[in-house]
Amino acid sequence: MLEPSIVKDEEVQYLIKDVYDMYGYDFSEYSRASFKRRVNRICLIDRFTSFAELRYTILNDPEYLKRFIEEITVNVTEMFRDPQFFKALREKILPQLGTYPLIRIWVAGCSTGEEAYSMAILLKEANLYHKSLIYGT
Repeated sequence: MLEPSIVKDEEVQYLIKDVYDMYGYDFSEYSRASFKRRVNRICLIDRFTSFAELRYTILNDPEYLKRFIEEITVNVTEMFRDPQFFKALREKILPQLGTYPLIRIWVAGCSTGEEAYSMAILLKEANLYHKSLIYGT
């Protein structure tokens, strides 16, 4: 079984590239520290004896890939979950979006809607809600 910090930074990079090249899932913008921590956790839980074994399994077992994706992705939902994101959105993106006649926003993977509601509140505060469509899936 792998030790908690056995997965090296360069191995994380290889895995991110492999998963993207093979399946199209893009984890390149994920926090490296968080991604590495989750990969190490998966290795411990599933008792992989090496990083190579984990990598091989992910690339050759589509059923295991589903489990890997579930473990790697964020599975929590809450209002304004990522304050830095919403601050940047408010200060940098919304002023630009305000110049468009219609704003369409897709909030993917919002299980119970908190992210979509957060977006709606932000648009309302910026006086852009009236010309916005929010799609939550």
